[in-house]
Amino acid sequence: MTRQVAETEGLTDVELAARLRMTLGRLSRRLRQHGPQTLTSSQASTLASVETLGPVRLGDLAAAEGVSAPTQSRLVASLEAQALLRRTPDVDDRRATLLEITPEGRRQLEQLRTERSAFLVERLGTLSPAQRAALVSALDVLEDLAET
Repeated sequence: MTRQVAETEGLTDVELAARLRMTLGRLSRRLRQHGPQTLTSSQASTLASVETLGPVRLGDLAAAEGVSAPTQSRLVASLEAQALLRRTPDVDDRRATLLEITPEGRRQLEQLRTERSAFLVERLGTLSPAQRAALVSALDVLEDLAET
């Protein structure tokens, strides 16, 4: 790892990475505290992935979520029990099933997103114009970091 000095505040890349990781972790924990408490963060992530991927096989979902198939299977079973996901036959392979989100799953996911966004909107309202401008500028960089 390089020890280059970051252009602002005299932080090294290592120090900047640690600060960024800690800050994003704290913000993520704060966001998880807002919204329906009926879903764990793993369940919410699984539900969102199924929504994004569309009908998907369990193995493909596990790969997208970065978890083992048995772990994903347990998460899917818990979401099925809540009627948030359902299995449908795979018309291309009768031995396989596909997972898809139910209308109730979409409703709960939307509620979660709405409540978490409301929390952020409230917090953004406390920023000064200069802080808001800095955040807007930082978003492109953060989005690039998330994609690479």
